[in-house]
Amino acid sequence: MLKEAYPHQYPELIEKEFADNYQWDYDTSSLYVNISRNFFLSDRDAESLLDFVYKGNTVFISAENIDSNLLSKVHAKTAKDLSVLIYREDPLRYTSTGLTKKLSVYKESFQYFYYPFTNYFTDIKGLHAQPAGVNQDGSTNLCAFFWGKGRIFLHCEPRALSNYFLLSDNNYLYMEEIIRLLPGMPENVYWDDLHRMQNYRSRGDGSFSTFDTIMKYPALARAFFIALGLLLLYIFFNSKRRQRIIPVIKPAENNSVAFTEAIAGLYLGKKDNKLISEKMITYFNEHVRSKYFMQMNIQEQGYADMLSRKSGVSTDITIPLAQAMRSVTASPRVSDQQLLLLNGLTEKFFKHKI
Repeated sequence: MLKEAYPHQYPELIEKEFADNYQWDYDTSSLYVNISRNFFLSDRDAESLLDFVYKGNTVFISAENIDSNLLSKVHAKTAKDLSVLIYREDPLRYTSTGLTKKLSVYKESFQYFYYPFTNYFTDIKGLHAQPAGVNQDGSTNLCAFFWGKGRIFLHCEPRALSNYFLLSDNNYLYMEEIIRLLPGMPENVYWDDLHRMQNYRSRGDGSFSTFDTIMKYPALARAFFIALGLLLLYIFFNSKRRQRIIPVIKPAENNSVAFTEAIAGLYLGKKDNKLISEKMITYFNEHVRSKYFMQMNIQEQGYADMLSRKSGVSTDITIPLAQAMRSVTASPRVSDQQLLLLNGLTEKFFKHKI
């Protein structure tokens, strides 16, 4: 649009700082244009820019973040209305901007559906400043500052000069209205490519930064951080070393019971009832000694009565049990009936003991 507005002057790209551009030392009616997200200057560059304007040149700067050093020199400040973004769940809406009624040619406002225009100028002091444009709330977002023989136009909503805005309906007329405020026949036209490219630099070599591009778009930035958070959770919960599935281990079986059954099977297989009965009596005596601390022998008188008092088992069981053990011990051979009788009395004793 600048090329169409100034067909006699091809815009010259500026890729140096203000203080390092010596080609415009003798300009008196040139135009400098900057459209970028951030516009930061050193004190030396700010003085050089003001000297350029003082000689009769025009500067148009459109940036979301304008250097506070430059603003303080022209006695102005910027602010941002965050309430529309903080207190609304979905801040997207139709938002508009335009020139003031005195300067508007086509219509007072131009709108599109996106995040609202929230930047505006505040504390504009002095007779050298004049509001030139406003947002949907009536706040000044374009201001002209008269400095010496020239003028500085500061615009704090560069989104209104983006393709998305200008290509919506007939919003390109907004840019045409701004161009009408600029000189009609400038000596030279300068397009600042330095500050525009600084928004895409991640290193000093001027290389493109994908991260900066993501940060430009709020919806894309939120999606990026959500994806990053999910990736960190995945790494956190999968950071432990993976291993094969541990097989279920069955509880250990009571091998002592199995061993006893095996030994008993051997004795029964030999039909050695005498040896089996002796083992049974030995086991019983050991149990009585460890459980009831009885030191009496089964051959002693009163054994059955003592065992009854110690264990709480009736003498109807202890007396026949003592007799059966004495009979088995005295017999050189033990029949199946004697062995079964001894086993039955022993089981009765264990069932009735305290």
